[in-house]
Amino acid sequence: MDFKKKLNVGRSSNMKDDDAKSDLRGGISNNTTKETAEEVKLAEETKVWYSSKLIADTMGAIQKNNMTAIFAKDKETALDEVLKRIPKNATVSHGGSLTIKELGLIERLSEGDYHYLRGGIAESKEKEIRRKGFYSDIYITSVNAITKDGRLIAIDGTGNRTASIMFGPDKIMIIAGKNKIVETLEDGLRRIKEYVAPIHAKRRNHDLPCAVTGKCVNCRSKNRICNKIMIIEYERDSNRMTVILVGEELGI
Repeated sequence: MDFKKKLNVGRSSNMKDDDAKSDLRGGISNNTTKETAEEVKLAEETKVWYSSKLIADTMGAIQKNNMTAIFAKDKETALDEVLKRIPKNATVSHGGSLTIKELGLIERLSEGDYHYLRGGIAESKEKEIRRKGFYSDIYITSVNAITKDGRLIAIDGTGNRTASIMFGPDKIMIIAGKNKIVETLEDGLRRIKEYVAPIHAKRRNHDLPCAVTGKCVNCRSKNRICNKIMIIEYERDSNRMTVILVGEELGI
Protein backbone atom coordinates (compact mmCIF):
# COMPACT_ATOMS: atom_id res chain seq x y z
CA MET A 1 0.00 0.00 0.00
CA ASP A 2 1.46 3.34 -0.99
CA PHE A 3 1.71 6.21 1.44
CA LYS A 4 -1.31 8.15 0.06
CA LYS A 5 -3.64 5.13 0.34
CA LYS A 6 -2.39 4.43 3.87
CA LEU A 7 -3.03 8.04 4.82
CA ASN A 8 -6.60 7.92 3.44
CA VAL A 9 -7.31 4.74 5.36
CA GLY A 10 -6.12 6.39 8.58
CA ARG A 11 -8.25 9.43 7.92
CA SER A 12 -11.31 7.29 7.21
CA SER A 13 -10.85 5.37 10.46
CA ASN A 14 -10.40 8.54 12.48
CA MET A 15 -13.48 10.13 10.88
CA LYS A 16 -15.59 7.12 11.85
CA ASP A 17 -14.38 7.38 15.45
CA ASP A 18 -15.15 11.10 15.50
CA ASP A 19 -18.63 10.49 14.08
CA ALA A 20 -19.29 7.86 16.73
CA LYS A 21 -18.17 10.22 19.50
CA SER A 22 -20.34 12.99 18.04
CA ASP A 23 -23.36 10.68 17.93
CA LEU A 24 -22.71 9.69 21.54
CA ARG A 25 -22.44 13.31 22.63
CA GLY A 26 -25.63 14.13 20.72
CA GLY A 27 -27.47 11.28 22.40
CA ILE A 28 -26.30 12.38 25.84
CA SER A 29 -27.22 15.98 25.06
CA ASN A 30 -30.70 15.01 23.86
CA ASN A 31 -31.28 12.81 26.89
CA THR A 32 -30.05 15.51 29.26
CA THR A 33 -32.30 18.12 27.65
CA LYS A 34 -35.29 15.80 27.92
CA GLU A 35 -34.53 14.95 31.55
CA THR A 36 -34.08 18.63 32.40
CA ALA A 37 -37.40 19.56 30.79
CA GLU A 38 -39.17 16.76 32.66
CA GLU A 39 -37.54 17.84 35.93
CA VAL A 40 -38.61 21.46 35.42
CA LYS A 41 -42.15 20.36 34.58
CA LEU A 42 -42.29 18.14 37.67
CA ALA A 43 -41.01 21.00 39.83
CA GLU A 44 -43.72 23.32 38.50
CA GLU A 45 -46.42 20.70 39.06
CA THR A 46 -45.14 20.11 42.60
CA LYS A 47 -45.25 23.84 43.36
CA VAL A 48 -48.84 24.00 42.13
CA TRP A 49 -49.69 20.98 44.29
CA TYR A 50 -48.09 22.57 47.36
CA SER A 51 -49.83 25.91 46.78
CA SER A 52 -53.20 24.19 46.30
CA LYS A 53 -52.75 22.14 49.46
CA LEU A 54 -51.69 25.22 51.45
CA ILE A 55 -54.79 27.12 50.33
CA ALA A 56 -57.10 24.15 50.97
CA ASP A 57 -55.68 23.58 54.47
CA THR A 58 -55.97 27.28 55.29
CA MET A 59 -59.56 27.41 54.02
CA GLY A 60 -60.42 24.45 56.20
CA ALA A 61 -58.96 26.23 59.23
CA ILE A 62 -60.87 29.44 58.42
CA GLN A 63 -64.12 27.47 58.28
CA LYS A 64 -63.35 25.86 61.65
CA ASN A 65 -63.07 29.41 62.99
CA ASN A 66 -66.71 29.96 61.95
CA MET A 67 -66.02 32.03 58.83
CA THR A 68 -66.96 31.22 55.24
CA ALA A 69 -63.96 30.40 53.04
CA ILE A 70 -64.14 30.59 49.24
CA PHE A 71 -61.45 29.79 46.70
CA ALA A 72 -61.01 31.94 43.57
CA LYS A 73 -58.42 30.76 41.06
CA ASP A 74 -57.54 34.31 39.93
CA LYS A 75 -58.45 37.96 40.48
CA GLU A 76 -61.16 37.90 37.80
CA THR A 77 -62.90 35.03 39.55
CA ALA A 78 -62.44 36.79 42.89
CA LEU A 79 -64.12 39.92 41.53
CA ASP A 80 -67.11 37.84 40.40
CA GLU A 81 -67.32 36.18 43.82
CA VAL A 82 -67.43 39.58 45.52
CA LEU A 83 -69.98 41.18 43.20
CA LYS A 84 -72.46 38.30 43.30
CA ARG A 85 -72.59 38.67 47.10
CA ILE A 86 -73.58 42.35 47.06
CA PRO A 87 -77.37 42.88 46.84
CA LYS A 88 -78.75 45.72 44.77
CA ASN A 89 -79.00 49.02 46.70
CA ALA A 90 -76.74 47.74 49.49
CA THR A 91 -74.63 50.30 51.33
CA VAL A 92 -71.03 49.36 50.59
CA SER A 93 -67.70 50.63 51.83
CA HIS A 94 -64.15 49.38 52.02
CA GLY A 95 -60.80 49.99 53.63
CA GLY A 96 -57.68 51.14 51.87
CA SER A 97 -56.46 48.11 49.94
CA LEU A 98 -54.12 47.54 47.01
CA THR A 99 -55.77 44.15 46.54
CA ILE A 100 -59.16 45.80 45.94
CA LYS A 101 -57.58 48.14 43.41
CA GLU A 102 -55.92 45.25 41.58
CA LEU A 103 -59.29 43.51 41.28
CA GLY A 104 -60.82 46.57 39.62
CA LEU A 105 -63.50 46.51 42.32
CA ILE A 106 -63.64 50.26 42.91
CA GLU A 107 -64.71 50.91 39.31
CA ARG A 108 -67.40 48.24 39.50
CA LEU A 109 -68.77 49.59 42.78
CA SER A 110 -68.85 53.10 41.36
CA GLU A 111 -70.83 51.93 38.31
CA GLY A 112 -73.15 49.47 40.05
CA ASP A 113 -76.57 49.79 41.66
CA TYR A 114 -75.16 50.24 45.13
CA HIS A 115 -74.97 52.97 47.71
CA TYR A 116 -71.20 53.21 47.45
CA LEU A 117 -69.94 55.41 50.27
CA ARG A 118 -66.49 56.06 48.88
CA GLY A 119 -67.50 57.10 45.39
CA GLY A 120 -65.80 60.41 44.46
CA ILE A 121 -65.42 61.67 48.02
CA ALA A 122 -63.48 64.83 48.83
CA GLU A 123 -60.44 64.51 51.07
CA SER A 124 -62.16 66.75 53.64
CA LYS A 125 -64.93 64.13 53.93
CA GLU A 126 -62.57 61.18 54.47
CA LYS A 127 -63.02 60.94 58.24
CA GLU A 128 -66.81 61.19 57.94
CA ILE A 129 -66.92 58.45 55.28
CA ARG A 130 -64.72 56.20 57.38
CA ARG A 131 -67.20 56.52 60.22
CA LYS A 132 -70.16 55.84 57.93
CA GLY A 133 -68.40 52.72 56.68
CA PHE A 134 -68.71 51.35 60.20
CA TYR A 135 -72.49 51.16 59.64
CA SER A 136 -72.43 49.84 56.07
CA ASP A 137 -74.28 46.72 54.99
CA ILE A 138 -71.15 45.27 53.44
CA TYR A 139 -67.55 46.16 54.16
CA ILE A 140 -64.87 44.88 51.78
CA THR A 141 -61.17 44.80 52.54
CA SER A 142 -58.05 42.65 52.70
CA VAL A 143 -55.81 41.65 55.57
CA ASN A 144 -52.04 41.65 55.91
CA ALA A 145 -51.66 37.99 56.80
CA ILE A 146 -53.63 34.78 57.32
CA THR A 147 -52.16 31.98 59.40
CA LYS A 148 -52.43 28.35 58.38
CA ASP A 149 -54.66 27.78 61.41
CA GLY A 150 -57.14 30.34 60.07
CA ARG A 151 -56.39 33.51 62.04
CA LEU A 152 -56.67 36.88 60.29
CA ILE A 153 -54.13 39.62 60.99
CA ALA A 154 -54.40 43.27 59.99
CA ILE A 155 -52.59 46.42 61.03
CA ASP A 156 -53.81 50.00 60.63
CA GLY A 157 -52.64 53.54 60.97
CA THR A 158 -56.02 55.03 61.96
CA GLY A 159 -57.96 51.89 62.87
CA ASN A 160 -61.03 52.35 60.66
CA ARG A 161 -60.40 49.10 58.79
CA THR A 162 -59.56 47.00 61.85
CA ALA A 163 -62.54 48.41 63.76
CA SER A 164 -64.94 47.67 60.90
CA ILE A 165 -63.71 44.11 60.52
CA MET A 166 -64.15 43.44 64.23
CA PHE A 167 -67.54 45.08 64.74
CA GLY A 168 -69.98 47.28 62.85
CA PRO A 169 -70.92 46.32 59.28
CA ASP A 170 -73.44 43.50 58.84
CA LYS A 171 -71.24 41.62 56.39
CA ILE A 172 -67.47 41.53 55.91
CA MET A 173 -65.76 40.32 52.75
CA ILE A 174 -62.02 39.80 52.89
CA ILE A 175 -60.03 39.16 49.73
CA ALA A 176 -56.47 37.86 50.04
CA GLY A 177 -53.91 36.46 47.63
CA LYS A 178 -52.07 33.25 48.44
CA ASN A 179 -49.00 35.33 49.31
CA LYS A 180 -50.74 36.44 52.53
CA ILE A 181 -50.70 32.92 54.02
CA VAL A 182 -48.13 32.41 56.78
CA GLU A 183 -47.25 29.57 59.12
CA THR A 184 -47.81 31.18 62.53
CA LEU A 185 -49.09 34.32 64.22
CA GLU A 186 -45.49 35.38 64.85
CA ASP A 187 -44.70 34.93 61.16
CA GLY A 188 -47.69 37.10 60.29
CA LEU A 189 -46.63 39.93 62.59
CA ARG A 190 -43.07 39.67 61.29
CA ARG A 191 -44.35 39.82 57.72
CA ILE A 192 -46.18 43.04 58.53
CA LYS A 193 -43.31 44.70 60.38
CA GLU A 194 -40.48 43.63 58.11
CA TYR A 195 -42.17 43.55 54.71
CA VAL A 196 -45.66 45.06 54.41
CA ALA A 197 -45.21 48.28 56.40
CA PRO A 198 -41.87 49.30 54.85
CA ILE A 199 -43.20 48.75 51.31
CA HIS A 200 -46.38 50.73 51.99
CA ALA A 201 -44.37 53.53 53.59
CA LYS A 202 -41.99 53.65 50.63
CA ARG A 203 -44.65 53.56 47.91
CA ARG A 204 -46.63 56.31 49.64
CA ASN A 205 -43.48 58.40 50.08
CA HIS A 206 -43.97 58.64 53.84
CA ASP A 207 -41.16 60.17 55.85
CA LEU A 208 -40.69 57.12 58.05
CA PRO A 209 -37.60 55.19 59.21
CA CYS A 210 -38.90 51.91 57.75
CA ALA A 211 -39.02 53.52 54.29
CA VAL A 212 -35.25 53.88 54.62
CA THR A 213 -34.19 50.83 56.65
CA GLY A 214 -36.64 48.38 55.04
CA LYS A 215 -37.88 47.13 58.42
CA CYS A 216 -39.81 48.38 61.42
CA VAL A 217 -37.81 50.19 64.11
CA ASN A 218 -40.84 50.81 66.33
CA CYS A 219 -40.72 54.52 65.59
CA ARG A 220 -42.77 57.26 67.23
CA SER A 221 -43.44 59.26 64.08
CA LYS A 222 -46.76 61.10 63.74
CA ASN A 223 -47.05 59.46 60.30
CA ARG A 224 -46.49 55.93 61.63
CA ILE A 225 -48.72 53.44 59.78
CA CYS A 226 -48.45 50.36 62.02
CA ASN A 227 -50.39 51.57 65.06
CA LYS A 228 -53.31 49.22 65.65
CA ILE A 229 -53.15 45.47 65.30
CA MET A 230 -56.18 43.22 64.83
CA ILE A 231 -56.24 39.44 65.20
CA ILE A 232 -59.43 37.53 64.41
CA GLU A 233 -59.27 34.06 65.95
CA TYR A 234 -62.93 33.16 65.72
CA GLU A 235 -66.20 34.72 64.54
CA ARG A 236 -69.36 34.23 66.59
CA ASP A 237 -71.75 34.93 63.71
CA SER A 238 -71.14 32.30 61.04
CA ASN A 239 -72.94 34.42 58.41
CA ARG A 240 -70.96 37.62 58.92
CA MET A 241 -67.47 37.08 57.55
CA THR A 242 -66.45 35.68 54.16
CA VAL A 243 -62.80 35.16 53.23
CA ILE A 244 -62.00 34.80 49.53
CA LEU A 245 -58.59 33.22 49.04
CA VAL A 246 -57.14 33.80 45.58
CA GLY A 247 -54.82 31.35 43.86
CA GLU A 248 -52.37 34.07 42.81
CA GLU A 249 -50.43 36.85 44.48
CA LEU A 250 -52.33 40.04 45.21
CA GLY A 251 -51.52 43.17 47.18
CA ILE A 252 -48.43 43.39 49.33
